[in-house]
Amino acid sequence: MGRLYVIVVPRYLAWGMVILACCLVVLAIYGSFPLAVYTIALLPEDVIYDVMLDAGHGGIDPGAIGNSDVYEKHFTLDIVLEMGRILTEHGLKVGLTRDTDRDVSHLVENGTRHRRDLLGRFKMMNQARVGMSVHANSTKNPSTSGAIVFYLHDSYIDKLFAQIVFDELERVQVMNHNYVVPRSTLLLLKAKVPVLLVEVGFMSNPQDLAKLADRDFRVHVAQALSTGILKFLAAQNLEQSEP
Repeated sequence: MGRLYVIVVPRYLAWGMVILACCLVVLAIYGSFPLAVYTIALLPEDVIYDVMLDAGHGGIDPGAIGNSDVYEKHFTLDIVLEMGRILTEHGLKVGLTRDTDRDVSHLVENGTRHRRDLLGRFKMMNQARVGMSVHANSTKNPSTSGAIVFYLHDSYIDKLFAQIVFDELERVQVMNHNYVVPRSTLLLLKAKVPVLLVEVGFMSNPQDLAKLADRDFRVHVAQALSTGILKFLAAQNLEQSEP
């Protein structure tokens, strides 16, 4: 019978490693924002959800504002809540970064409210197998319209996820581009799991705004995005099961 060797780490060394990790987080948050993102990504997170859904903005942050003081944060929350219902009915365990009109800055202790909000959403994305952040766009040009699907630049699996979602969303909404759009600077896309950021339309465009104000349209968008997530998870499971 072979011998069992046990490596004992001195208590002072273990505490030193913990303190070093804490210092890295503090220095990252107060110093370089990208460093904060990568440091938090390296910290262990339990995967407890199949999908994490993020309704963009919330609380004191209204997001894009349309005519008659209609806010992006309300449209995105309504879409995400409907997505949560659909995906739950399909047997998935769904996490929401928010389910009311609030931000998530309370999840991170240090930094400005905006910085804490972004890092909080980023942290929650790492608790799921896949994630999606839903937004509505705005620009100075009122003729610009349509939906956009962003994915992490140079990531094959994220691009596959984006294309599946794009194909479903195109069934219910005009697309701003005829392709999925890679990005390397959007923070939520840098999570350890596949994450997309979807702009479902432009609130600065009268036609898109009228669509977003229509509850039936928002339900159709939620159904399309949910179908995209379900199809991607099925494709991911198939790919992982192949020898």
